[in-house]
Amino acid sequence: MKKLFIAAFAVIAFTSVNAQDITYGLTGGLTNMNIGSGGDDESETGFHLGAFADFGISEKFHVQPELTYSNAGDVTFISLNAMAKYYVMDGLNLQAGPTLGIAGGDNVDAADENFGDDFTKLNIGLAFGVGYDISEKFFAQARYGVQLNDHVTDSDVGELKINNFLVGVGYRF
Repeated sequence: MKKLFIAAFAVIAFTSVNAQDITYGLTGGLTNMNIGSGGDDESETGFHLGAFADFGISEKFHVQPELTYSNAGDVTFISLNAMAKYYVMDGLNLQAGPTLGIAGGDNVDAADENFGDDFTKLNIGLAFGVGYDISEKFFAQARYGVQLNDHVTDSDVGELKINNFLVGVGYRF
């Protein structure tokens, strides 16, 4: 599974080299993380900040790699996202792509101590959402990210997954 997502990141990154139009910018907004452990889910709200590059492959298709920092409650994430964006009409786009994140924070450190070798801070996921270009410089977006792997690698212990919902705005330079 990890190799599949690494390959997907590589394909998206290398296809973006042929981009006709490249813009860079910053993004930020509200984050809600759903931390699930075998039916005992907990929700935390916080924020995210990030930087991105938008590669316009064609008028309707863009690739947007991002590096983001998210914080909600006692959980933090550094994530690398590779979003494919398809413009369904002027300004409105649908987004989907793989995400790789490293979890941190007090709760994650406690779980790491608790589970030892049966715990990983790596979060492999898939995100999908929608975005709208308000102007040439500003946009808004909303996304849901689903964790595909499990932070607890011992299946006898249960599962621990962190899914997230983001709502934010961005600025292109």
